[in-house]
Amino acid sequence: MFDSEAILYYADHPVEFVEDIIGATPDLEQAKILRSVAKNQLTTVRSGHGVGKSTVEAWVVIWFIVTRPFPKIPCTAPTQHQLFDILWAEVSKWLRNNKALTKELVWTKEKVYMRGYPEEWFAVARTASKPDALQGFHANDVLYIIDEASGVDDDIFEPVLGALSTPGARLLMCGNPTQLSGFFYDSHNKNKSSYAAFHIDGRKSSRVSRDFVQTIIRMYGEDSDVFRVRVAGDFPLQEDDIFIPLSLVENSIMTEFSSRKNPDLIHIACDVARFGDDKTVIGCKINEKAEFYKKRQGQDTMKTADDIILLGEMLVRRYRLTPEKDDPIPVKVDDGGVGGGVVDRLKQIKRNDPERFWWLEVYPVIFGQRIKHKYYHDSTTYMMAIVKKLLRPYDEDTRERKPVELILPDDDDLVAQLSGRKYALTEASKIKVESKDAMKKRGLPSPDEADCVLLLCLPIKLSKRKGVKKNG
Repeated sequence: MFDSEAILYYADHPVEFVEDIIGATPDLEQAKILRSVAKNQLTTVRSGHGVGKSTVEAWVVIWFIVTRPFPKIPCTAPTQHQLFDILWAEVSKWLRNNKALTKELVWTKEKVYMRGYPEEWFAVARTASKPDALQGFHANDVLYIIDEASGVDDDIFEPVLGALSTPGARLLMCGNPTQLSGFFYDSHNKNKSSYAAFHIDGRKSSRVSRDFVQTIIRMYGEDSDVFRVRVAGDFPLQEDDIFIPLSLVENSIMTEFSSRKNPDLIHIACDVARFGDDKTVIGCKINEKAEFYKKRQGQDTMKTADDIILLGEMLVRRYRLTPEKDDPIPVKVDDGGVGGGVVDRLKQIKRNDPERFWWLEVYPVIFGQRIKHKYYHDSTTYMMAIVKKLLRPYDEDTRERKPVELILPDDDDLVAQLSGRKYALTEASKIKVESKDAMKKRGLPSPDEADCVLLLCLPIKLSKRKGVKKNG
């Protein structure tokens, strides 16, 4: 594709390669990262959302594979979505419409290789779900790309350290700084001197929407951990009185999830808007994966009930549920205020046609209700404790860490609400998380998305067993 003189030039000039060959114009921060990978063995980048990390990683992959003989470029990320739908798709995007590059490079769903050398000259995508994800790559020129590196377990990095003994080896790590420990955290702190370390603040990036920045500031404040991580690209402060640390929430979001044809657990939940700017949020939880189905302003209880019915019937069709072999679906609804209207309507629907709506099992839940519990003051605190335990599970006997049992959706509002709720001890020395009203007095919006997740995770006992599946 190029003569040897051009290859030698571009090998040390990745910015010019991107401009001349790929046909793109890096911004100032992207240019710094490109030059660092050419010059330094170890490059680490922490940033907020939307600054163009995946784009510069894709450019680095293409530049390295073209300008080195027989290189190997293992790329990884915590989840298949982050790796294949974002990073690998970005590589495809820059190759797809470039005739010069597609003449030499072949893109597949898991590998990009030099035509004629699929086993010797390639970049490959492997999720960081197994310790051996980055093992077995030997070449004079090896480039490790680790996307959303804060969510990658430390044991994934071990083979990288051994491979970096080769002079031609390179490491590029990028990510939002979500965790206060680990390989990525250390690269910006105690081990910073060993790296070319970059920090990109979303407020200073031309690629980040001003509306996004102002929305986060307006809703959660510049002193919030959500702003620090998702906008400013700083590590969280981890306040002592926060009930669920941001690191647990972000780690959950970055946990790999594989859907199963026949799920063991299906729950539906709805947090009903009370007034003003509050949102009605409807969601479902399939095994450990929570998802939002609909969010909307307003208090139309009939429409809310209809939306819940539509979601339930969609799940019944998707998983081919029948009353002969499956349990009903627990539908947990905020029963405070106008939520009572939704509960009443759902029960009416069930009474009017019990055969069609066999799957509908309605459970009213009241937030903030005093409960008899040794440690927790009220129902909201109890549900928060359940969510926290699912995010940081331990074996009750050995106290060893277990895999995350709740995978959250990547939703800015949810992240802020779960990680921003404070707690205190009552006079009876029980834990009590702050109420919605207390949060609003601090200038925070109603935790509607978080409350939907609390409902989804609340264990229940089915009133009547219909099958062998567990739903609690």
